[in-house]
Amino acid sequence: MRKLAGVTMLLLASQAQAEWYETTGQAAIRNGDQAAARAQATEDAVKRALLFAGVSVRSVQQVTDGLLTQDSMQLKSHGEVQQVHLVSERASNGTFEVTIRADIVPGEAACPNVAYKKKLLIAPFKLKVPEQAVIGGLFELGKVSSELFNDKLTELSQSSWTQALPAPIDADKLSYNERQAISRQYGARYLLSATLNDVSLGETQGTNWQFWSDADRERFYHLQLSLFDLAEAKLLMQQKYQTSAIWRVRKTTALDPQYHRFWQTSYGQAAERVLDAAVLDVEEAIRCEPVVAELLQVRDNQVLLNLGSAHGVQVGDTFTLVHRRELNDNFGQTQALLAVTDMTVKVTQLSHEAAWAQSVDARLLANVQVGDLAQAAQKVVQDEWVEQESDGQ
Repeated sequence: MRKLAGVTMLLLASQAQAEWYETTGQAAIRNGDQAAARAQATEDAVKRALLFAGVSVRSVQQVTDGLLTQDSMQLKSHGEVQQVHLVSERASNGTFEVTIRADIVPGEAACPNVAYKKKLLIAPFKLKVPEQAVIGGLFELGKVSSELFNDKLTELSQSSWTQALPAPIDADKLSYNERQAISRQYGARYLLSATLNDVSLGETQGTNWQFWSDADRERFYHLQLSLFDLAEAKLLMQQKYQTSAIWRVRKTTALDPQYHRFWQTSYGQAAERVLDAAVLDVEEAIRCEPVVAELLQVRDNQVLLNLGSAHGVQVGDTFTLVHRRELNDNFGQTQALLAVTDMTVKVTQLSHEAAWAQSVDARLLANVQVGDLAQAAQKVVQDEWVEQESDGQ
């Protein structure tokens, strides 16, 4: 697996209100291919600079391609990324390391509350057709893929922090009560699940005349990933990723994905590139989502929120309270109706995943109940999911 890289940020003032971000990316050198490792390390470094600057990760490939093809190792663009310079590069102990310095102007549409992190549950990926894993002994491929995805997102993300679930979950098949139970049990709003739809072998590729080896064959890695908002019962993102690579392992040989040897193969490298792409997409999808806490306790003029220091909350942060009422529609489905109040609370005490907040004017929090919500005060509430409460209510 690719070695996880550290990050060193350097911010320097710029006349155009841009900031210089210095980041270091790393990639493993596989089969002596330093060019490929250099390209991956450069992409990793650019990715980190953009994410730390809070700009769109969709720019990563464009910037990376330009940096790699410029003789001067400098890219100029007219968007958020003004310049990218190659500071240094080196190969050592099987790893290629690249340090770049990027001049970035954050876009006007930067997400509010970017300092806060959302808790994301990651269910083990499952194999749609387990029989496909027989050749090669890839029965743990789904589980290990989710673990690697979790590691990559944890190491990269500025918008979320993760917790792995013990078993696969089909989020779209959960009832309202099941969603609420999971959300409250783990203190999380977002759930990621995925299925490996196809890990089968394709047609024979070329001719292999070695009597001790089977003919090379194409093998597929088709991943379908879903990101679900448990509170709103809505799908934030659903994406399919498809790749393939040559499988050069004998039918009778097991290649356990839990070991490094699997990820050094052409097939393992192709699978890892899919996971890299999926990590970027999930980070892009979740980073502008609202920061919402649930009230766990109500005590006179204080409330206990299920957000804490792990989410980036600090003493002094303010939240607006939101009433939540549950209604049954004509089809027997439970719906949550939200209404913003004029009550604001300020955080006074913090723990890892919880915080006590007190009314800013010390008044009693009338009609506030356990299960109501608290919205980060500076976040604009979306009209499509919130009903503004009138003064008469």
